[in-house]
Amino acid sequence: MGRGAWWTWAHDLGAVLWLGSVLYQLLVVAPVLAGEPPPERRRLWLDLIGRFHHLAAGAAGLVVLSGLARVLSLPWEPARLPATVYGRLLLAKMAGALGMLVAGGVISLGVSRLLRRPAGSEEAAAGLRWLVVLLAMEGACGIAVLWCVARIHGG
Repeated sequence: MGRGAWWTWAHDLGAVLWLGSVLYQLLVVAPVLAGEPPPERRRLWLDLIGRFHHLAAGAAGLVVLSGLARVLSLPWEPARLPATVYGRLLLAKMAGALGMLVAGGVISLGVSRLLRRPAGSEEAAAGLRWLVVLLAMEGACGIAVLWCVARIHGG
């Protein structure tokens, strides 16, 4: 492996795990659980959030740390990023990742708190609605990041 290969590998692995877990929850789990009664759906989502949070948080941390290492290894100062197409795409990619972090944080810290309210409460029902909306937002940010990556690599 070359000098920078470790962070490329770590970055790509973290991104696959992070975005993959979001899209799996949005495109597979959410439709399956939509047919469950609200109390059961709430319980299953809470269990799933507890499991996926650790995976997604670890993967996101890997992406952020390896991405920072990659940016600091650029042959120019980070302040020059907006002056190039590559730099602007990289900044857009970072903004998308930040959007994913915010949506995931709101799910983990806010929505999960709503879902812990008593079954049948308006807060629990709102939590179920917000969960899917925030997963969609996180997934959309992830797709935007992938678009930026494709453009950076000539796609």
